[in-house]
Amino acid sequence: MQSEIQRESMLRRGLIDETGARHRRVLLRPLTGWQEATLGTSAGGVDPWDADAVLAACIERLGGYRDVVPDHVEALSVGDRARLALTLSAMMFGDRLWLTVACPNPACGEPADLQVSLAEVLDHADEAEPEWLEVATPDGPARFRPPTGADERAAAGDDAPGPADMRDAALWCRIVARVGHRGPLTREDWLALAPASRQAIALALADAGSAPELFFASHCPACAAWIELDLDPIDLLVRQFRLGADRLLAEVHSLAFHYGWSEDQILNLPRSRRWRYIELLRNQLEGRSLLGPWS
Repeated sequence: MQSEIQRESMLRRGLIDETGARHRRVLLRPLTGWQEATLGTSAGGVDPWDADAVLAACIERLGGYRDVVPDHVEALSVGDRARLALTLSAMMFGDRLWLTVACPNPACGEPADLQVSLAEVLDHADEAEPEWLEVATPDGPARFRPPTGADERAAAGDDAPGPADMRDAALWCRIVARVGHRGPLTREDWLALAPASRQAIALALADAGSAPELFFASHCPACAAWIELDLDPIDLLVRQFRLGADRLLAEVHSLAFHYGWSEDQILNLPRSRRWRYIELLRNQLEGRSLLGPWS
């Protein structure tokens, strides 16, 4: 059974409030059964707002904020949201992540096993990343910042007509504050920049990115073809809970049957508490002592 104590960690960018102060230290608490059920029973991909709501629910404290809501999580950078999801995954499922990937070679298709240490992926974030990034471009010095969940949500919801590059520009004009004497930028301003300027900004943002690296490449053990895997931390977290959805139902059934508790009462318990009661029931049914060696 995994230990589900609270875990403290540091964010790279953190939440920047209206005064300009940063809130980087975060204290996570384990999810309740209801939150596990929300993730475990989702069909297909999970809505980003739902994911932010779940992450907010498991944050005991974010810097000076004790009542964290989805808007706070949405205001975090994409890298910090990924860091939160992976930290929660390590809390709930342990450090070792076991993945099975099918070889992409049509003549092979054999499964390959991949083991990942989340502790290695979640490197220490003691040093804060810069609030603003700058790079020289042919159109003048550019000032920009990493995108947040709110930026991605707004850009994805931009239904203005136009070609794909105009829709992509909706994100860039949100995170680029100034290029030369232009700023703030419109989508038309972004597309009017020299291609070399846009490329320089994109490369500088990629180089400065602090999101945990979840791209893996290895050889297939059967045919030596390259296997590449790029994981989204929130999708990974959802997939882990989805695999345990049937077990969660079995836990609710067993505890309700033996203790007479309601579904609400059971799902309000964190996993470690539920599993401890399940362990006591198993010991009782098998005639074992209910007391551990510490008693």
